[in-house]
Amino acid sequence: MRIYKAILLTFLFLFIGLFWGYEIWNAIKEHWLLFIRWCNSARISYYPWYLWIVVGASVFPIMNRYFVKNMELIKTFTHELTHTITNLLFFRRVHSFHASEHEGGVVWSSGNNKLRFMTSLAPYCFPIYTIPLLMFRCMVNSEFLPIIDVFIGFSIGIHLVCFIEQTRNYQPDINQFPLWFSYIYILSVWLFDISTVLMTYIPNSNFFLVFKTYAIDIWNLIIV
Repeated sequence: MRIYKAILLTFLFLFIGLFWGYEIWNAIKEHWLLFIRWCNSARISYYPWYLWIVVGASVFPIMNRYFVKNMELIKTFTHELTHTITNLLFFRRVHSFHASEHEGGVVWSSGNNKLRFMTSLAPYCFPIYTIPLLMFRCMVNSEFLPIIDVFIGFSIGIHLVCFIEQTRNYQPDINQFPLWFSYIYILSVWLFDISTVLMTYIPNSNFFLVFKTYAIDIWNLIIV
């Protein structure tokens, strides 16, 4: 990656990261106000979704710590699967996919390299299990929401463990670009992930309506 391109994209991702931070702040305020109203009045309908998220998110780290069998394969498979899916999303040709417990994994692909940083850095910030579950959540009846939310939490736990264990300077995915660029991009995408999860759980919202909210907020920021 040319240095001038990295610098321009870094400023862009810093700006975008500020916007996601703004959305996170708005979502936290809305959830907090609803929680306070619920505490002061039992008549207000409120679903403590975050409790089920925490329950689900705690499971995989415990499994990773105490039930080591197959955990390394799951983490390697998740890493390489993320490369594969993002390559397909950006219309790159995937030639092979390989993941093993002891030898790591590799994905061979070819095609457009202009956005290669997105496919290379995706395993460190793109939650491939969580996003489909968030999409599916809006189709689930309310009585089954705790179940799907536990699964969403479990998927978040997988991605957090993979992020903590795999995000290192020596990773070829990361150090093939300037390190400051890689980490700023990863941070900006994580802010997007957090914002999307929080916005999805706002009452009368869902994964698809979140992007409508983003568009409205961007428009409001432009015209102010």
